[in-house]
Amino acid sequence: MTEEQVTKTILTALILNNWDIISYDFPQSGTGMILRPNSVVSEKNKGGIIPDIIAIKDGTCLFFENKQNIALSDFHKTSALITNNQFTNDISSLLCGYDVTKIYYGIGFPSDKWNKTAEENTSLVDFVLGVTCNNIINFYYNPFNILL
Repeated sequence: MTEEQVTKTILTALILNNWDIISYDFPQSGTGMILRPNSVVSEKNKGGIIPDIIAIKDGTCLFFENKQNIALSDFHKTSALITNNQFTNDISSLLCGYDVTKIYYGIGFPSDKWNKTAEENTSLVDFVLGVTCNNIINFYYNPFNILL
């Protein structure tokens, strides 16, 4: 299963469950919203990240980083959004006008890629979910009881 298929499946579930899709990005498309570090004063993309999906419902905002394989670097990249506040300016600007009280950052990937590396690093992110080849979404880590 490709990253694009993972993203499409998650997008479909979010839409069917009445989430507002703020932004989405398919692999190598560059169509999503870029988040630049607070320290960047120009319009350049240096150091920026483009979340694969940003969705809002009932005061909750979800940021997804989707992959076709598990990589520890993706857990660290997502964890940086949670812990170091270096993208707060762009996130605040993006969410301006929405009544958001909670923001969660997580990772989506094909369910058959779940492995020990992923399991050992779930606490770095707010949620982890897998997508099956039958388009079923399973949470592997969901301490905040997020409902898609």
